Amino acid sequence: MYHSFKHVARHKAARLNTALKLMLVVSGLFVFAFGMFTPLYAIFVKDIGGDITTASSAWAVFSLVAGLTTFITGSWENKIKETEIGIVWSQFIIGLAYTFYYFTDFFSNGILMLYLAQAILGLGMAFFWPAFHAVYAKHVEPTKSAWQWSLYDGLAYLTPAIAAVLGGWLVKHYGFDVVFLIMAVLSYICGLFIWILPRKLL
Repeated sequence: MYHSFKHVARHKAARLNTALKLMLVVSGLFVFAFGMFTPLYAIFVKDIGGDITTASSAWAVFSLVAGLTTFITGSWENKIKETEIGIVWSQFIIGLAYTFYYFTDFFSNGILMLYLAQAILGLGMAFFWPAFHAVYAKHVEPTKSAWQWSLYDGLAYLTPAIAAVLGGWLVKHYGFDVVFLIMAVLSYICGLFIWILPRKLL
């Protein structure tokens, strides 16, 4: 039975085209970085002197910026020749937001820095999602679409689970700064990866 499972898994993997494999790597890095911090967000807000109102209003800023600017970025990405560039921009912007989180403790008004980081993060998300879905959907095969999308959806749940545990452990032993640096580095790597990737692969 184990042999049969391995055979099916190998057969499934062989049917996944290169472009989708690359996009799953990109989404994995993106979701992992985001998942390291999200469960700990409220604790971080408290550590910099905020309260429950600060946490909720700062998250509202993130959601508002992401929601409103997505209409603009989606329209722009629909017109450019290489939609993948939207993913590149998103990762550089998101990496900048994570860097702002890192420097929150260096400023007297850490709450203001939090709001700024949330706004930048929202802008980065607005660049990411339309571009990612467009590129991924372009390479999904109609007869395998449910399975190929399930790979993305499943990893979008599993990856943050691992990231949350690691993020919690790192914060407990080394503090938030280490987590923010790792998140920023992962985002920049992700952006550079797409940037230098030969366009024929996507």
